[in-house]
Amino acid sequence: MTPRSVFRRANGVSRRTVLATATAVGVGTIAGCLDDADGTEQEAAQGTGDGTGDDETDVSEEERALAAEMVDAIDDELSVTDWELHGMFIPEYADSGGLEADVPILGDAYADIVDQGFDRRAMPTALADDGTVDFMVFLETEWANAYLDGDWSEDEYYAEIEDSEH
Repeated sequence: MTPRSVFRRANGVSRRTVLATATAVGVGTIAGCLDDADGTEQEAAQGTGDGTGDDETDVSEEERALAAEMVDAIDDELSVTDWELHGMFIPEYADSGGLEADVPILGDAYADIVDQGFDRRAMPTALADDGTVDFMVFLETEWANAYLDGDWSEDEYYAEIEDSEH
């Protein structure tokens, strides 16, 4: 077993983690829809493209502003269609140039907000033309910090992001 594969197993994200996260988001969305008669919770749970789709009280205004800053940074090239900030930051975008083309855009924007104090995992999601998920990657604060601190090169940082594709 190579050292790289051991590292990936130790720090990678399992399919189970992705499914658990998706389930939690789905259950939260359904719970919001059932609890509110006038529909405001349903609209909030679906997101509005401005990060107001979160209903957790532990999301600070500063975190929301930093997430919005990343959305603004990537929107010109990747056309962000919606985003949410719950336990995880999830921007969805439509104009993917493919994994290798998207990673530098996403990685640089994420490193910038982590450098300003953002400390939540992100899961940018590329959408296909029909609106279905094409692919997702994870962005981890530990990876961005390793890159920002000079422990990882740009190539190593981008490779870690590419390896997280699911």
